[in-house]
This record gives sequence, structure tokens and C-alpha cells, in this order.
Amino acid sequence: MKILDDIRVIDLSRYISGPNACTLLGNLGADVIKVESPDGEPVREYEPAIDGQSFYYMVFNRNKRGVTLNTRTKKGKELLRKLLLGADVLVENYRPGTMEKMGLGWEELHEINPRLIMVSISGFGQTGPMAGKPGFDSILQATSGLMSLTGDPDGEPYLMGTFAIDYCTSAYCAYAVLAALMQRERTGRGQRIESSLLDTAASLLIDAIPEDILLGIHRTRIGNLDKCTAPVGCFLDRNGEYVYIIAAPQAHWEKLAHIIGHPELIEDERFLTVPVRHAHAKEVNMYVAEWVKKLTAEEVIAALEKAGIPAARVLSVHEFLQLPQIRHNRQIINVPYKGLGDIPMQGFPVTFSDQSDQLYCGAPTLGEHNAEIYGELGYSEDELKAMKEARDI
Repeated sequence: MKILDDIRVIDLSRYISGPNACTLLGNLGADVIKVESPDGEPVREYEPAIDGQSFYYMVFNRNKRGVTLNTRTKKGKELLRKLLLGADVLVENYRPGTMEKMGLGWEELHEINPRLIMVSISGFGQTGPMAGKPGFDSILQATSGLMSLTGDPDGEPYLMGTFAIDYCTSAYCAYAVLAALMQRERTGRGQRIESSLLDTAASLLIDAIPEDILLGIHRTRIGNLDKCTAPVGCFLDRNGEYVYIIAAPQAHWEKLAHIIGHPELIEDERFLTVPVRHAHAKEVNMYVAEWVKKLTAEEVIAALEKAGIPAARVLSVHEFLQLPQIRHNRQIINVPYKGLGDIPMQGFPVTFSDQSDQLYCGAPTLGEHNAEIYGELGYSEDELKAMKEARDI
């Protein structure tokens, strides 16, 4: 039995945060129905692609069935309403107010389906002075200060190398749905869940918030230095490869001082304690850099790991994917996609002893399950043909 057997999720969302939240629920066995316009979600056209099929779409939409539906027509709204009548969860990330304009706001939906859990994701929130602004991961990285923390202190701000805000938002929403399902078991009633990329971005600032408000310390870019301790950073070996080293606690620093051949630094006033070392981070890192550049990355890592000090080569994505541990953890899996065969993509970040499999199907092709799902709602083949000709689906 799957963990979320008998739970039906209607996915009205696009891009990453909403679709991936639904995929996370699909991994647990929920019946997720992806609803798209007759023209398809815009990301279906994104590169890179294979035979015109976007990898971007595939990785965020597996474990779903898919239908097309035109929310601008009377028949399309009728179809959507019928889907929602039998649903447990709705996930949408339209601009605030869009569902209300369709006559499917929270009050209306809660009345026709009191058990429904509605998840609304926005860029900046459902209400407030910025509620109407469009929000994407990169926009929120810029707005939240996260971009200002990323990069070299003497260079321009940088985006993070992945869609961290979108992805974290999807995880927050999935766990909120699970909590709401648990509460519904006790009360019999659904509820509305609101999340925004702004709220997620704020959560990722962590201790920068009290630091700014209470201490007046305005955090900025520090490159690969650590915000709390030293020596930490990326160091070049003799072959020009980078090694990342973090000697955070006092015990690690004292071991490292011996390893790099400078035990006298333990008593140096600049490096006596963690806070003092952090204040002289560039100076202490220079001693480590001098040691590393005489050795290979493998020699550096072997010496540090023997002493229990964390260190690693800075790998490319390609190198990372070659690690035996990746295969051992099943973090590359082959996912079937109609007409293309198996597509390798990311595995599952958690496993369950009572649910051995979390892959049930690849992302749906456009309208792949129209006949199946609308047939379940009672529509005949002739009605489906007429709706398709009218661009209702």
C-alpha cells in the first residue's frame, strides 16, 4: 500500500514550486492530475530538450496523470469544478485573485467540497503592498538579499547555481499538505495553505535576520569564507584543483595547525579562539593555502580525513554524477517518457521501509489522460471529441 493511497491532488500550477510540490506528493502515492491549457504549460518548450520534449518539464512532473482544460470557457470551468469536487488537494500558483475571478476562490471551493485542502503559492503573498507583483526564483533571490550574499566581495552579486527558493517552497508546501491531511482526519474539514517565494527566501536568511535587527550587522558577500569560523575555504592544490576545507571547531584547528607544519599558530594571539580566528580569516587561510599548494588534492584530503577534519575536492556536476555513492543511493534513476524511452534523472531524497518504490510513471505528454480521466467523470467519447473541437480541452 502506498502512503498516500486514495488521495487525489489537482495540480493547476506551473514552473517549479507548485509542480514539484505535487510531484513530492505523487512520490508518496497520491493520484496527481496535472491540468494544463490546450497549448500546454510554457515550460514544455524550454531547452534543453530531446525530440522537442523539455527535460525541465519532465523532472518536475513525473508521477502524474495529465489532462488539458481551458479555464477561459464555460465548459472548461465545468470540467475543473467537477475535478475539484472529488479532489483532496488543489495546488495553484496563479497570480493572487485569479481563482476568485474564475469563481473558484477558497470560499466557493470550501463550500462545494469542505474536505478540500487548497494550496496557493505566490511570489510575494496573497495580500499586501507587493501581492500583485510577478515572482520568480531569480527575482526573489535579488529582492531578498540572498543574491547580495553570493559571490566575491569585490565582484557583482551572483545567482545561486540552482532554483533553491522554488525548490524549498515546494518542499514546504508538500509538508504543509501532509500536516493538513492529518488535521483533516481529526476535524473532517480541509483548509487553505498559503506560501510565497518571499516567505521561503526569508526563511533561508536564517541568522542574518537577528544579526541585522539586533546587532546592526549588515551581512554582505564574503566569497568562500565562512560567516562564523576559520580556517574555511577553497584552496588550490599543486595541479590547479580546488579543495574545500572546513576546520570549524577549536579541536580541528589545533590538529590542522600541526598538519600544516605550524603548531606555533595555536598560541598566536590572532588565532587563539574561534571568534578571533574568524576576525583574521584571510590571514589564517594564507597558512593553509601555502600547505595545500605543495600537495595534490588526494594527499590533502587523505591527511585531513585521517585527523577527522572535513575536506573535499570541488567537483563539477559531471564528476559528482560519477561517484559510486550516487548509484548506491539510487540518486540517478531511469524514468519512462512516452515516445522517448527512459530518461535518467534525480532519484528520491528520502526512502521508506514500508514503501519500496516511489516511481510510478514519467511526466504525462500533453493531454495524455484526457479520455481516461474525463471518462471517469462520465463524459462520453463523442462529448470529448466535441470539447476538443471547441478548444475546451
